Order: sequence, then structure tokens, then C-alpha cells
Amino acid sequence: MFAAWGRLVYRRRRWVALLAVLVAAMAIAYASQARVILNSGGWLIEGSESASVTERLTREFDAGGSSLVIVYTSEQGDAASPAVQDAVASSLSRLADDPVVNEVIGYSQSGGDPRFISRDGRSTYVVAQLDTTEEGSIDQVEHLRSLIQPQSGLSYRLTGYGPLALAVNEQSEADLQRAELVSLPLALLILVLVFASLAAAVMPLLVAGLAIPTALALVYLLAQQIEMSIYVVNVATMLGLALAIDYSLFLVSRFREELAKGRPVGDAVETAMGTAGKAITFSGLAVAIGLLSLLFFESSALSSIGIGGSLVVVASLAFALTFLPAVLGMLGGRVNALSLGGGFNVLRGRLGMAPPEGGTRHGRWERVAHWVMRRPILVLVPTLILLLAAGTPFLRLNQAVPDASVLPAGLEARDAYIALQRDFPGGDLTPFTILAELEGEPTSLASIGAVIAYGERLDALPEIESVESPFRHPLLVQPASGEPLPAEQVAQLFAAPGAALPPAQQRLRAYLETYISGSTVRLEAQTRLHPVEPAALALTQQLRDVEVEAGMEAQVGGYIASSHDSLSSMRARTPWAVALTMVVVAIVLYLLFGSVVLPVKAVFMSLLSLTASFGALVWIFQEGNLAGLLSFEPLGYTVAGIPVIMFAVLFGLSMDYEVLLLSRVQEAYRRTGDNTASVAEGLARTAAVITGAAAIMITVFAAFSLADNITIKAIGVGMAIAVFLDATIIRVLLVPATMRLMGRWNWWAPGVLGRLADRVGFSHVETTDALADDPGARTTEPEPTRG
Repeated sequence: MFAAWGRLVYRRRRWVALLAVLVAAMAIAYASQARVILNSGGWLIEGSESASVTERLTREFDAGGSSLVIVYTSEQGDAASPAVQDAVASSLSRLADDPVVNEVIGYSQSGGDPRFISRDGRSTYVVAQLDTTEEGSIDQVEHLRSLIQPQSGLSYRLTGYGPLALAVNEQSEADLQRAELVSLPLALLILVLVFASLAAAVMPLLVAGLAIPTALALVYLLAQQIEMSIYVVNVATMLGLALAIDYSLFLVSRFREELAKGRPVGDAVETAMGTAGKAITFSGLAVAIGLLSLLFFESSALSSIGIGGSLVVVASLAFALTFLPAVLGMLGGRVNALSLGGGFNVLRGRLGMAPPEGGTRHGRWERVAHWVMRRPILVLVPTLILLLAAGTPFLRLNQAVPDASVLPAGLEARDAYIALQRDFPGGDLTPFTILAELEGEPTSLASIGAVIAYGERLDALPEIESVESPFRHPLLVQPASGEPLPAEQVAQLFAAPGAALPPAQQRLRAYLETYISGSTVRLEAQTRLHPVEPAALALTQQLRDVEVEAGMEAQVGGYIASSHDSLSSMRARTPWAVALTMVVVAIVLYLLFGSVVLPVKAVFMSLLSLTASFGALVWIFQEGNLAGLLSFEPLGYTVAGIPVIMFAVLFGLSMDYEVLLLSRVQEAYRRTGDNTASVAEGLARTAAVITGAAAIMITVFAAFSLADNITIKAIGVGMAIAVFLDATIIRVLLVPATMRLMGRWNWWAPGVLGRLADRVGFSHVETTDALADDPGARTTEPEPTRG
């Protein structure tokens, strides 16, 4: 099948190459627009209680839309003074009149609510409620900024969804450009070390240059229909660089190897496609399956990364299996043009990136394999202990949905957000929002008493600092004592005709009525806990468990509740996503190798490398080790979603080298029937290309460690560590040791499964002249072990 495809591509090589280039050229226009249409959210779980609260706030209170927060700092030091408040009003006069602004609420508009003044008295903030969605607010930020009029002695900063989303977008793009600037030259250097030829080294980069824009164009088109995360661009580019280069590296290496044996160009293309082409196809299928496991999760931020990652896998495979063999067919022996030799080859050999000289199989890597297989238990046990020990920090995992703190200090929107959390009382940006549905009139004495009683039970929870409602508010106090007004007096305030009230009380009642809509009353519960602390997330369920009054129904929402619902959904679905991914990938490997043992071993090896990299993730980014070296401020938690994203990507990627290595081992075993010699030969034959491929992948992933956004930095570092472990400890030590211990049982399948694999699988050798590799090879293939 794959060899036949190679013959077809070779015969139509000029047309295939031209068509591939045209497709990529058309994709560039769409790819450049991809980032604009993506969003920074995606953590709200549809159907959850917190999502219901958000939807009701929009529908019933006209408060679920976006808002712009302006934080003012006064040089005079008294932000509550009439002079400063007058300056704030003058600054916002044009903004308040803009059609997109529904309402402006601050210290003056709320009747002197102390929450709008910072603890040191120097700062105040104002919330502009916008008549647009959160995503729509992004496009309004600069327009609204232009309406704010500077005032002498008063500085301001903007935050809220729109400014923060802009900051994330700009930071994401800057991080991506920095990573590409570092990784591409290093990748080219590694390719030159592997091939010792500039012409061959450029081939994988050409494939990456075609695959990434095509994948991003597909992301752009798909984002027209579904919500997709801004991080899709970074993850897709990261994967596209690594996979397109890796797959091309495998194929070009096999093509050059076949040319070196004296094969005609057409036969070399056919053989390369029948062997390396088949291996990269199944490897890509494993990666795509891992990424598609993210579709199990209800969060669009996660599912969109799975979709985007799968698209880049498909694009990388498509160009590697079409454009690349077509160009190789046109180049022929010229693929070795601009070769480098002499001392350069000595360097390649020392780095393990040069194939065995003279076509022999005896080299450093084969000696290592034989050394391991002579003492498999001695190698296996300490290595397993080391990997499991490295994974123990993962037992201390504490996940949280990220806030603005993942962005680097110095960004206006981030710093203003942190200031609101740190300097103002109550943590006003992240309260719990509780919607209480009442049977009677909300402002009747009975309803007011019921809401006050319910609020007091909420307030009795140890971690709740205060509960505010239209009937229990910092402004509803006795003038002399400061004690809360009794229910009767509150009822009188709402019952009195508006015109009969003094102007101050008219403003107060108008402000408090924003907490009431129909038969629903809105309460806000402030906590002293940081929104990402486990205790704060657990507080969500405690609030939901509080007993409500007779005839009342309540729902708890807000940022913390939304994070709780997102994490709960993620935890519930992770076991299913992991289990199904492992089963499906194992089936794919069974069809490739015709064995039920090798897939189980491959899954187990992948889990070992993942365990160690997860441990490193927690040890570094949650606990803050190496923070100085990697230039980040520890969060004290692991960004939610990173472990499942890493699993989805790395479980498939770990099969990359496994498939390539075992494919060469299987070729040798079918010729010789000698398990030990076949493992050594497979390792020696693939050592240079796997070393080079791993070095490229590590370089690409590690380049994202330069990102200032901690989410991207953590993904890059975690994946670089996992690939390093997989290409070194797993490939060099564990694979030879385990295959030596299992012997001929490596290729075992029970009777029914064995016959099924022979009938519908892909474990057969597609090249009829593989025996030319070894003059002393067997003339018949050994029978696979069938039970």
C-alpha cells in the first residue's frame, strides 16, 4: 500500500509537488488571520451551575456582558476626596456617553461604597459595563481608551476581559516569534549534523514551512464555526515544527540510505515510502489519537487545542507523504549536494548523529544495545525506580484555572488586575455570585428577611469574609453605630416613593436595585482566600450546600465557582480520555506490528516517561524550583489543563521513536529470526536519525521555555523533558532490556488476533528486496509467535 503510493507519487512527482505548493500558498492568507479570530477564554462548562449563573446575569440583570475596569491612582493621596472624584468624573465624561457603555459604576455612583477605594486610600477604580460580549469587548478597548481624558495628578490603568485578552494575544505572538527565532536556526544546524548536506537539511524545513500555514488556515476556517483558544496557534506551531521536521527527517534518511545501496531513484522513493512512510503514518495516527482525546473534555479551551493539534498532524503527514517524496524523486542523488565532510563527520560521529560507516551494523549504539541486553534486570530495575521517583512530585499536583498572574509583570492589564486583587478590600473581581430565586415580591418584608437569613448562613462559613445583597450592604448601616439596618427599615427604603426620598437615598436605592431582577436577588460573597487556592475552590461546594429558606432556590456562580466546575469536569473525564487513548493507540500498534505484546510494552514505556515529566512539571512550575533559571514567578499551582494537554501530545509523540525503532527491529527479525541481534541492529540503524529527531524536537519545545507566558513556558519545558527521557532512557535502556527479557514473545499474538493481524494488519514487509541489506540473511521469514 505505502510502497504503491510511493510509486504513484514518483510517477507524478512534478504535478504532486506543484499541487502541494499551491495548496500551501493559498493557505497563507487565511493562516495570517487565525490569531485574530481565536479567544482567550474557553473554561466555562456549558450546563454547569456557574454557566447557568453567567447566562442568567446576562438575561436577567444585563450584567453578564463584558466590562472595562479603570484603576486610577491620585498623586494627592486621597482618592475618596471630592476633588479626586470630580477629576475621575471629568476623565470619564466622554466614555460614559459612548453607545457601547451601558453604565459606569464607581465610588461616587455607588453613594460612597468603600470597596472602590484602595486600602492605602491612594487609588480608586471604576467599572464601565459594556453593551457587548466579552469577545466583542476586545475590539473596543483602544476606542474606549481614546475616550478617557487625562487629568492632572491622576494616572490610570485599564484591565478587564478585553485588555487582558489583548495582553494575552500580544504576549502569545511575541512568545511565538521568539521561539521561532531561536528554534529554526538550531533545527537547521541539527539537520546539517544529521545529513552532512545542506540540500538534504533544507528538505524537512520546507515541509514544515508548508504544513504549518496549511494547518493554521484550517484552524481559521474551523474557528468560524466553533470557539477555539488563542493557545491553539502556539501549540500548533510548536507541534508543526517538531512533527513536520521529524517525519521528513525519517523519510529523507531512509531515501538516502536506499540510494547509498545503489538503488535507482524510483526504487529508493518506493522503499522509503514502504518503510519510513508507513512508520511515520502510524506514528502520526498515534499522535492524532492522543490529541483527539482532548475532545472528551467539556472545556472548549482543551478541545480546541486537540482539534488544532490534530490538524497540524494531518498537514504534516500530508506534505511529508506527497510533497517530500515528489521533491526527492526530482532531486535524486542531488539530495546529497553541498555535502560537508572531513572534521565535520568526526563531530557528527561523536554526537551520535552519523550512521555506521561502510554499511556495517557495528557501532557505538549496537554495542550499547548488546551491553544492556547482557544484563537486562540490572538495567531495568534501577531505571524503573529512577523514573518512578522522578514522578513523585506529581502526587502533590494542585491545579487551578489561570488568571492574569500567568502573564509577566509590567503589562498594564496584568498589573492593574493584580492591584485590584491585592490593594482593594474584598477581592472585588472574583466574588462568588449567588442568585436567589424567591416566590414572593423580593422587596417585601418577608422576602427581605429570608434573604438576610440566608446571607447570614453563608457569612457563617469560616472562609467567607462578607456577604452583600441589596438588603445587607456596606451602605445600609445605622449612621451612629454602623450596625446593619434591620429588615423593617430596609423594606421601608424600597417601599417609599422614589421622589419622596432625599437625593442621596434615591441614588442609593437606584444602585441597590441593580441587585434585583424580577423575583431574583443577587448576592455576592467575598472570601479572603486567593481564587486559585484549593480551599477557595472547595468553598464553592460548601456554599452550594448551605440550606436555603423555604420557597427559595439558589445557584452559586462567579470566577471561583466556574473554576471549580471546570476542574470537576476535567477530573471526571480524564480517566476515560486516558484509558480510551491507550486502548486505541495499542490497537493501532497491534495492526502495525501484528503483536499484542509490543503495544502493551509501548503504552507502559510511554506512561513511564510521562510520569517523570509530570513530576518535573510540578517540581518546577508549581513548587518554584529553577524559577530563577527559567525566569518566571512561581504560581503555587499548576495551570489547569497542562497535564492533560501534555498527555494528549506526548503519549502520541512517545510512539514516534517507538514505531521507527521497532519497525527496523521487525525488518531485521523477519530476515534473521534472531531477537537479540535484531534489537541491536534496529537501534544501530535508527540511532542517528532518532538522535537528530529528538534533538530537533527538544530544541523546538525548549525554545518555548523562553516564553513570558507561564502556560506556554510550562508546556514547552514539560514536553522537552519528556522527549529527552523518551529518546534516551526509554530508547537506549528500557526498550533493549525489555525486548531481551521477552525474547520471541515480543511478536506473540493469540490465534484469532494473530490471524486477524495477518489478514487486515500492516505488519508485512512491503519491500521484496530487503534481503540485500544482509548477504547472510535468512531466505524465509520467521513465523510470528501465534498462540
